[in-house]
Amino acid sequence: MAMPPLPDEWKEEFARLRAEREQSQRELTALRRNLDQLTRMMAKQSDQLDQVVSMLRRREAQLKRVEGENRRLRRRLGLDDPDPEPTAEPVPINDSEAESDEASTRSGSGSKASSEAETRPPAEPPARKPRPRSYGGRRPPPAHLPTDTERHEVCACQHCGGRVCKRDVLTTRVYTVVPSYVRCRSIERERVVCADPTCNRPTTAPTPPMPCQRALYDCHFIAWLVVMKFVLLVPLDRLRTLLLSQGVVIAMGTLVSLIERAAKLADAIDGEHFKQLRSGTWMSFDGTGLKTLVVGQDKAWDGYLEVYTRDELTVFQFDMTKHADQLERRIGEYLGVLVCDAESRNAAGATSATLSYCNAHPLRKFRDAERVHPKLAAQGQRFIQALYDLEDEADELGLFGAERLAFRQRRSRRVLHRFRQWLEGVVARPLPPSDPVRRVASYYLKHFEALSKFVSDASLPLDNNAAEREFQRHAKLRYASLFAGSPEGGHRWATLLGVVRTAQKCDVDVLAYLVWMFERRGSHRTQFAMSAAELTPMAYKRLGAPGAIRPAA
Repeated sequence: MAMPPLPDEWKEEFARLRAEREQSQRELTALRRNLDQLTRMMAKQSDQLDQVVSMLRRREAQLKRVEGENRRLRRRLGLDDPDPEPTAEPVPINDSEAESDEASTRSGSGSKASSEAETRPPAEPPARKPRPRSYGGRRPPPAHLPTDTERHEVCACQHCGGRVCKRDVLTTRVYTVVPSYVRCRSIERERVVCADPTCNRPTTAPTPPMPCQRALYDCHFIAWLVVMKFVLLVPLDRLRTLLLSQGVVIAMGTLVSLIERAAKLADAIDGEHFKQLRSGTWMSFDGTGLKTLVVGQDKAWDGYLEVYTRDELTVFQFDMTKHADQLERRIGEYLGVLVCDAESRNAAGATSATLSYCNAHPLRKFRDAERVHPKLAAQGQRFIQALYDLEDEADELGLFGAERLAFRQRRSRRVLHRFRQWLEGVVARPLPPSDPVRRVASYYLKHFEALSKFVSDASLPLDNNAAEREFQRHAKLRYASLFAGSPEGGHRWATLLGVVRTAQKCDVDVLAYLVWMFERRGSHRTQFAMSAAELTPMAYKRLGAPGAIRPAA
């Protein structure tokens, strides 16, 4: 059954609606085009504004440097300073204020004025003290350097050519360099026969300490190879090029096997360092990536490198994945305090440890949030910066142990109390959940106990920056070497980097220490009979750093 035709007025109405729809679509398309153009224009203007701000900041830094140089020059010349440096206002977190806050807390007076005073952020931090003057490159050579003496004589007067009478000797000490090159070490071992006719048995002089039996490369060469790669951060292919320039042909596989031998000799020392770390009351922890080549994979595998550090001890551990089970295997039974980031992996792996989170992360987030809320983010920064300023003050006063704990309880706890009230006020504001300041405030309140753990333990730092700084040399080596050649190479990377870094923090000659340690861990291990605890950089330093050019401090 056919449908009846539509009335003419309905057809006209439908035609009019279709025309209006098409017109609306054209207008919407034009509006979208204009919006895209406006967005691109605003993004371009924002980039230009960022460039201008960066230029102004660089100019401001240049002017400050010039102003400081002019001020120092005027002081050196004895002239009056027409524009003296302004005196910084002290941070209003002193003993009297802490006592008044404690009294008000005990009395329970919750007036509006006192509440506003408590949530007010600290004042701007005081200006830091200027660095001590540096004398640049005119510092004379240190006395411990080996000295080669040259004598230059005068045979006749340079003016008339006559005879001369010796008056004195003018001595000048300058820096020089001995060319570095590979040498051949010829070892001649005497073989004798017993003169007693009843014995008449031969005897051969023993070999000097070597990395292994029948070694072609001695301990000095392997130690030099480790220093070049993990101290000077030179990849093995560049070392091979350096050796080729001296006419020494060593295959890349041989260099890799020498690094493997060095890692095996140093593995027990690295294990002793980790044992000492786990026996302490706390340690800092962090992790980062390390590309690793795996056979059968089209591209490099994303491995994971962990660092554990406290004082002079530093240990690196390599894993193929970032799973928490490996972390639990290492420190699952650790009962101390782990200073780390607020990652779920850390809480899942360190099941028995007490977690103390890093205060530097929310401080950086507040700095990033300044583009959205300059004043609000600056207030949050001042609270955290006040905690760091109090730590600097405690360092200047030389406070340790119980004195530092009392200082933190009296001064830092007051700042944290006000900071918490301020954070709760930020969260209560009508801000969207994605607001950067609100997110930082929620993060700090969620982990407030772990972020304020340092107040109850004088030995804990405010952050895990010490662990993050340990990755600086790893990052440079990773940039130069690009990746580890295999999973085993990643473990060798971690072992040698940790032993070298511990020796550097002990302020000993790394090359001399490695030679000393390799000789006692190699072919003569039985004769020396020294445990791993007796071969650490700390033990080497206690012995006076034998074989080092520079004496131990």
